Amino acid sequence: MSADRTEPDDGPPPDPFEADLVAYLDGELDPAAARRVEDRLAEDPAARARAAELKKSFDLLDYLPTAGPSPNFTTRTLEKLPAVRPPASSGTRPRPVEPSPVGTRSGASPFVSTSMPIPLDDADRPHRGARRWVPGAALLAAVVLGVLGYLTTGAARSLLSPPPRDKEAEEAKSDADSRVIALLPLYAVADDLAFVQELAKPELFGDDPAVDYDPVLKTPALELPESQSGRPHGPLAKAFRGLPPARQAELSKLDRDLHAREPKERDRLLRTLEVYAMWLDRLPEPERRGVLGAATPTLRLGIVRDLREQQWVDSLPAPTRKKVDSLTNPKEKAELLAQLRDEEEERRERWQFLRGHAEAVAANRSPWPFDTKTGRDEVTEFARTAFKWDDPKRSRLTPDETAEYRRALALATNEQTWVLYGWTVYELSKAHPYLPEPADPKSMLTEMSDLPDSVSRLLKKNAAFRLRSAIGKWPEFPIELHRELSGPKGASAPTLGPARVADFKEPVRHFAERELFRRLTAEEKAALHKLEGKWPEYPREFVRYATKYDLSVPGVMLPGSPRKWEATYNTRLGTRGAN
Repeated sequence: MSADRTEPDDGPPPDPFEADLVAYLDGELDPAAARRVEDRLAEDPAARARAAELKKSFDLLDYLPTAGPSPNFTTRTLEKLPAVRPPASSGTRPRPVEPSPVGTRSGASPFVSTSMPIPLDDADRPHRGARRWVPGAALLAAVVLGVLGYLTTGAARSLLSPPPRDKEAEEAKSDADSRVIALLPLYAVADDLAFVQELAKPELFGDDPAVDYDPVLKTPALELPESQSGRPHGPLAKAFRGLPPARQAELSKLDRDLHAREPKERDRLLRTLEVYAMWLDRLPEPERRGVLGAATPTLRLGIVRDLREQQWVDSLPAPTRKKVDSLTNPKEKAELLAQLRDEEEERRERWQFLRGHAEAVAANRSPWPFDTKTGRDEVTEFARTAFKWDDPKRSRLTPDETAEYRRALALATNEQTWVLYGWTVYELSKAHPYLPEPADPKSMLTEMSDLPDSVSRLLKKNAAFRLRSAIGKWPEFPIELHRELSGPKGASAPTLGPARVADFKEPVRHFAERELFRRLTAEEKAALHKLEGKWPEYPREFVRYATKYDLSVPGVMLPGSPRKWEATYNTRLGTRGAN
């Protein structure tokens, strides 16, 4: 099984009737659909038995054992957990997730989860309806153990009536599985490690403040509750012993898989399970049962993903949400949502970066390479010549990027706060990579009028219209022109820029002979030589080799060590120190 994806297993596809039956028991079917289910129940003894089993499973969702799996859970920012927005006055939101359409999602795994409700004695049954919202570990206990009622979707009769087992062997197994029992409230909501890893992705729960590890805020690691340390006892142990051997084995394997991970990653996955359990309990009951009643891990993840997407849309500012709702074209709506996601991700990365440099900002300490005047001057000059941000006709930046750059530069020069400026320049250099300019300025193609007749004759109709956004810009204009001239069958376009060292502008030629070529292996020199005469392939490979050997191509790359730039300003590598 892939570490990042729950893969389909061999087996029969889920029965569509199962989803209809779940909806019927929830009272969510329209009259016509309900009559069809009732007709099936009247004619099919197996369907009646399955309905009885599911009804019993649903009833068990109301009875929860009590325990506190993570005493320090409240030290994390639970108030930032997204909650389903109450329905608007129009009654259009939130939309409950129906089990039936999701159950027919294509590409679903036929693997059936064996997660199940856990029956308790009457004395151990706190009723769900009597639960109150209380802070701290008691809240988490009520929440995460509520989702122990995953619906059984196969062999339900045997799951709800496990065969008797030898008492001494059972006690020995409890001793061996003490950690599994201590974490049973978390493990009960998971299918396997791949399922948990999917939950931990940013679009689901990975970006939640209670999950995302922050070394600056020093997010605490998950701790086992003291009451569950040592030999397991109480309702959790009783619930675990009541599971069928197959489910016990699955939980034990999940525990082994999690604890085989690097400690920081293991704690992150356990925090993900905590937040997921909290989220499940806060869902309206129809949506909660839709998640728990999914027949496979893949279907369950699909429902969770749909709900998280809807919650994210509901959390948008009212004007933005109104704009999203006004779009009737699915493609336009998807494009707008993708744009909003990208903008949110950029804001998150910027905030993460600034948090990582909070101490440097507070101490008015400039990070590398802005800790010297020479470093500051070199970077700002590179930005001016490479981005052309101060030239409206030749600027390679969008209007929003130009405004962002100006703000960062003003903050840096006026307040001597260079942290944000360094991050901004780094991100812009990644978004707009540069290529060496030609030694002869007359051969630098940036306008339609610069094109030789041999190239102009190759252009198709309306080419100037398609190239309009790149006009005046290097290397964007020749790159777009190269795409325009490249044939559908891979026919090569004419050379539109310097494609050998001798054609590069100084000081790039000097850099190549004195620094880069002295580090390349014989094989790398041969590979680069084969690309001579090919543009933009040759200059791109030239820059790639410079990056590989931690060299900066003058005027083409940010001044200084590429590795140090990445280590200092790449938020995707994790929050770094400022020194």
